[in-house]
Amino acid sequence: MRLPWIAALLPGWLLLSLLGSAQADTLWELPARQQESAVLQIYGGADYAAIAPLLQAYQGAYPSVRLLYREFGTQELYHRFLAQLPRAPDLVMSSAMDLQFKLVNDGHAQAYRSAQTQALPDWARWRNEIFGITYEPAVMVINSGFLDNETLPSSRAELIDLIRRKGDQVRGRIGTFDIEKVGLGYLVWSHDNLRTASNGRLLESFSLHDARLFNSSAAMLQQVAEGQIVIAYNVLGSYAHAWARQYPVLNVIMPSDYTTVIMRSAFIPRAAENTLDAQRFLDFMLSLQGQQILADQSSLYPIREEVSGETGAQKLRLSNNSPLRPVPLGVSLLVLTDGMKRSLALEEWRDAFGARE
Repeated sequence: MRLPWIAALLPGWLLLSLLGSAQADTLWELPARQQESAVLQIYGGADYAAIAPLLQAYQGAYPSVRLLYREFGTQELYHRFLAQLPRAPDLVMSSAMDLQFKLVNDGHAQAYRSAQTQALPDWARWRNEIFGITYEPAVMVINSGFLDNETLPSSRAELIDLIRRKGDQVRGRIGTFDIEKVGLGYLVWSHDNLRTASNGRLLESFSLHDARLFNSSAAMLQQVAEGQIVIAYNVLGSYAHAWARQYPVLNVIMPSDYTTVIMRSAFIPRAAENTLDAQRFLDFMLSLQGQQILADQSSLYPIREEVSGETGAQKLRLSNNSPLRPVPLGVSLLVLTDGMKRSLALEEWRDAFGARE
């Protein structure tokens, strides 16, 4: 889809809505603003509307570069990358940390070190091969229209109690990621399984109340805004807050028992053709200028703690005393990609939901 100008004409929330129903593989092209000297090919799991301000700002600094941004679902991105080897894009970005880390650990990334990559906290980079670029709290979103002035749940236990008490009102109106199809959904659900026993109770509650399964945050949020569902679980926080600004009926909740925080990460493939612009774009994205663009013009959350703004790290206060718990970028992620563990998690999921189209 070669329509990058749409981002300049439509409000971000509407474009996110349109992209929520897009195909798993969508091409966005930004032609060079001057005589073309290079092409930068990026594979990404972020909606184009969210990443467009950064792409456009980079092209302002390097106007002779044509940008090709191919948008995927996170799981499709992983499989497409492997399927087309030895060919590769110049940069890969995704929120499915476990799949990203597996690609890097399996030797598909080249090392890169710069002042910008070294400015990242230790937990946001690994072996100078993969780098956190944004972070995302996994949140609950509730349409307050059905609550009858009740207090919003603040934890998973309170959410389970709310579902129990309002069973008829929420039946068929709960949404969450389909972890069989969405890499991010599997990452967050599996990580939560390692942290708490409440996941089993949640899964049982979702199953008993005919929860619906979704392939994207945008699709879930649109349904909550329209009242088709009233609860969305494990939605990406950046998208949730962007939609809540447009729809006050949406309430974004970071669970007080703990809130899992995942990172969008990026790496430069070993087989990249345009390594120079891949390095330049990565540095630009991690620079204070690029991170401030994310804070001010995008729905994504910058990872640099020096960046100010509503979605800056200082706002969410990632600390040991906070309920926010970042998933570290390291070898522990390989546990989530272990074939046997994945099979067990998916078997439990299928037993709860049965076959879903």
